[in-house]
Amino acid sequence: MINKKIGIISPSLSLTSADEVSSAVTRLSDFNIDVEYYTESEKTDAFIRAQSSNVDLIMASRGGFNSVELLPQIDFSNIKKSLCGYSDITVLLNAILAKTGKTQFLGPNLKALCTDVNDYTIKNFISVALNNEKANYYPSKTYIDPHISKTECLTAPKLMVVNQGVAEGYLVGGNLCSQIMLAGTKYYPIFDNMIIIAEEDDLCGLHTVDMFLRNLWALFNYNFAQNIKGLIIGRFMRNSNIDMPAFIQKLQSFEPLRKIPVIANFDTGHTLPQMTLPLGQKAILNTESSSVLSF
Repeated sequence: MINKKIGIISPSLSLTSADEVSSAVTRLSDFNIDVEYYTESEKTDAFIRAQSSNVDLIMASRGGFNSVELLPQIDFSNIKKSLCGYSDITVLLNAILAKTGKTQFLGPNLKALCTDVNDYTIKNFISVALNNEKANYYPSKTYIDPHISKTECLTAPKLMVVNQGVAEGYLVGGNLCSQIMLAGTKYYPIFDNMIIIAEEDDLCGLHTVDMFLRNLWALFNYNFAQNIKGLIIGRFMRNSNIDMPAFIQKLQSFEPLRKIPVIANFDTGHTLPQMTLPLGQKAILNTESSSVLSF
């Protein structure tokens, strides 16, 4: 018996692998979730039709590069459904949140559900995004880096506390370079108290750490930076070759971060599993708590 239905759109790139689609749909079906596709040639038309449908939630098929092109074409007054995705979809999630105030979900796309570790990602997605349940974070013990292998489970690096502390604020963010496209515009959500999520892929290779730190510096130079009360950094991909001790040292030398709790190696971003995070909802980041993040 099907209990929930999600609508699939492709505002960035489209899925090209029938096997990936089949695997993801089968996994969702195992949890009594049906899928409906919106595949109009015009991405905005697909987005609009999905918004007016009877699905419980909309999910991106995958990430990509050009979600930002949809923003001028969206009538935000007609937004009824929440969207789930990550990577380039960060643009839409935060823009919709900024313009409507409606919770959006930083979490898996359809492609990500093809490869899961102990059903961590899908169970968390169902709990948080479909059932609107409260959640406490628990770190995964293993993870998959899909740019290395879609089947090999690696030992997950431990969650790292960069700066100790406790913060309460509204969750904002996702992919950092996507956030920077919105920062300073009407499409970036601003709250009096914010906990920023920041992660990056491996497209810059060895320069990933430099790009990440540059964008982080830029983010903290906007006027709203005074509202940032905590920072959650996602797990980096292996091909980025991040020297974590050196990275942590640079973070600790960054003046704005010395006043707020900061954690790294969190289960969000371009590796799997991912915790689904409700952007726009209030959360507590507590580095001394066993769950670290709760909402």
